[in-house]
Amino acid sequence: MSLTENHTIAELLYENGKLSAELEAERFMIEQITSLSSTELIDDGINTVLREVGEYTCADRAYVFEINEDYTTTNTYEWCKEGVTPQIDNLKGIPFESMPNWIHLFLQGENILMEELEDIKAEMPQEYGLLKFQNVQTLIAFPISIHGKLMGFVGVDNPDMKKSRLIRRLLSLLGYHIGVAVDAYKKECTKLEMASIKSRQKYRRNIEEIFCGAQIGIWSIIRQEGKEPVMEADANMRELLGLTKGTTSEECYRIWRDNIPSEYTEKVDNCVKETLEKGYADVIYPWHHPTRGKIWIRCGGVRPKDYERIGVCIRGYHQDITKNIEREMRFRSLKAATSEIYYAIYNINLNTDYMEQISEPNKMYKIANDRGIASEKLMEFCTFQIHEDYQEEMRKFFDLSTLGERLKEKNFVSREYPNKQGIWRCALFIAQEKVPTESVTEVLYVTQIIDDYKQKELAYQQELVKALKEARIANDAKAEFLRKMSHDIRTPINGIMGMLDIEEKNWDAPERLKECHEKMKVTAGNLLQLVNDVLDMNRLETSGLEVEHKPFDIREVLRGCWTDLESQAEKMGLELEKIGVSEIECPHVVGSPMHFRQIFANILSNAVKYNKIHGKITLRVDMVSRTEDDVVYRFSVSDTGIGMSEEFQKHIFETFTQEDTGARTVYRGTGLGMAISKKLVDTLGGTIKIKSKKDVGSTFILVLPFAIDRGFENVSVQSEAEMSNVEGMHVLLVEDNELNLEIARYLLEESGVQVTAAKNGQEALDIFEQSGEQEIDLILMDIMMPVMDGLEATRRIRTCTHPRGATVPIIAISANAFADDIQKAKNAGMNEHLAKPFEMEKVLRAISRYHKV
Repeated sequence: MSLTENHTIAELLYENGKLSAELEAERFMIEQITSLSSTELIDDGINTVLREVGEYTCADRAYVFEINEDYTTTNTYEWCKEGVTPQIDNLKGIPFESMPNWIHLFLQGENILMEELEDIKAEMPQEYGLLKFQNVQTLIAFPISIHGKLMGFVGVDNPDMKKSRLIRRLLSLLGYHIGVAVDAYKKECTKLEMASIKSRQKYRRNIEEIFCGAQIGIWSIIRQEGKEPVMEADANMRELLGLTKGTTSEECYRIWRDNIPSEYTEKVDNCVKETLEKGYADVIYPWHHPTRGKIWIRCGGVRPKDYERIGVCIRGYHQDITKNIEREMRFRSLKAATSEIYYAIYNINLNTDYMEQISEPNKMYKIANDRGIASEKLMEFCTFQIHEDYQEEMRKFFDLSTLGERLKEKNFVSREYPNKQGIWRCALFIAQEKVPTESVTEVLYVTQIIDDYKQKELAYQQELVKALKEARIANDAKAEFLRKMSHDIRTPINGIMGMLDIEEKNWDAPERLKECHEKMKVTAGNLLQLVNDVLDMNRLETSGLEVEHKPFDIREVLRGCWTDLESQAEKMGLELEKIGVSEIECPHVVGSPMHFRQIFANILSNAVKYNKIHGKITLRVDMVSRTEDDVVYRFSVSDTGIGMSEEFQKHIFETFTQEDTGARTVYRGTGLGMAISKKLVDTLGGTIKIKSKKDVGSTFILVLPFAIDRGFENVSVQSEAEMSNVEGMHVLLVEDNELNLEIARYLLEESGVQVTAAKNGQEALDIFEQSGEQEIDLILMDIMMPVMDGLEATRRIRTCTHPRGATVPIIAISANAFADDIQKAKNAGMNEHLAKPFEMEKVLRAISRYHKV
């Protein structure tokens, strides 16, 4: 090879490097100008551009100075390299006299290129002193002028002077665009509303100029049923379509539509359909221009949310990208590389089986030397880089002989795989310039690191498996719940039906009938307890617990719990020992007596139910601590019953748990009582523990806090005889269920009560309004009834014109017995609430409280 040839190659290599640098600088300029034009906040946009320019030029500082009306200049924006001291606060209101030579040059439209600070010492002494103070050795600055008026200047300190030619070109463009942006911003700020209007007008003109330069037109397509579609186009759009001035909107649409090649009409129609369905879509297609012939168009549209006229509307842009397509036909992947989302990009020619790497990790646009036979390199990559478990699948994916067919109906195909180190990547083959009627000849092979995404996906899959497992457990628990409930409900019902059969055969045997009645009553009580427990548990697990704050006497509640169990305890010959109950120092407290009673009713009930014949139950109360306002008690309930194993004690507070399945029949428990008690104790802020030994007995220890009732007064309590005196009272009984009505009426009349019956709220309201002033002493009101429910009837009675409408006692009798149900009754105007089924002793006691003395 001759010296001349060597010299020619060197020149070509130099020119090639120079061209690459200029292309890179061109791309960088476009990116910064685009970023500045698209930013919403001018300060953020300029600061971002300065940072990018500073880093690109390897400068110490990048800055913008603005000219003030008082012939001073101020450093308004600044970026500094790490370690460089910012100067923006020191460079405010600098007089023109401090930089007269620069101001003169800028006014002439000239730029400043200072390759060495000492070179300007003699000619520019003022500037020399200013720069010397800032430790600036080299500098490039360009004026910012709009319409011939100097607005400021943009510059960089201590840049890489090897790039000075590119930097000057860059700053020249940036100076103009920063000037446009700053000028628009200033006008908007100083002229308020009028300036805002002018700014928008200028922005629109600039956009139109930019769109014109970028060959972009704006259009709107409106479709109305029964009418031909119309296209409203701006001036740029009309020029791009080659339309004359008098072309109508209907003709505009037809011309655009008719000049789309037939093989691309479906693609364009799908884009329109996607826009209507998803709100946005874009498409690239060729179009036949009336004078230029075939051109390439990028078209995108949105479905505007503010369109309120008849029909549907799509607004979008129409851009002539013919030059881009022609220039990037072979290297179209370069654009994708700028996104910096791919690990590496290769261009593969399927006809020649040749591939070359056109980008490397974090080195976009650099043409690498990694090239060769594509099929061989892909198989080598598969063997040495991909995890063994995925190699067979990836060999099929890398098979170039089938790739064309796989891309026939798609723009790309992809596979995910882990490498040897377990890092997940995604491999894609992307068809280049795919034409529907032609085979794919060139593809891009790209790899993308997706490890974070894949790890999240795998974690999600594990969570999904866990959720499915938990769902199966929940379904199993539901099935087990239904099985146990079926047993626990059918068993007492079977007992009651059996007792009824025995009754039918023993009408002449009073003792036998009495025995059947007692057993049916006990069995019905067990069934009621089961229903109450299930409802309580459901309420605790769904809507939570409404805690009361009422004054009550701890001794009375504990005494009442034992009284309810006395009959059963006597039958078993159980002894009850109370330690410290009567001696409680502060028995009158404020808390939730209903829930306190429910806790000890469950625990004492178990102590009786699971005890041995002639066993013993010990109830002990101790004060743990006391302050002026609060007190904490420890309660322990011990029994000499069957006890529990250590294993079962771990599960006793779970729902539907019993030591063995036989206990459900022998002791007739639901397995819910202790679960309910635990949730109640936790809600009340206490603790519950258990000590138990098999066949010896159990001890439950509860620690509960209370507020001391400071407002307690020792009032006298009516005797039981006085409480039950209801004879001669006139009661309005409101009940829609005939059987319940018959039972309640019979029991009330047996106690000497005169009863008037009503079957719904409306009937009760009518009877009361028509009654005399002292005729009805009290109303027993059901809640859920047809025509008018009990709550509405109560509200009507309280507001009616009857003399006693506001004061007549109204007691709710309802199967809805939760705390919020009771509160709803009281809010409607009821005095008390009694839960079904009837316990006549409690009903009579409640009625007697309102007996006229």
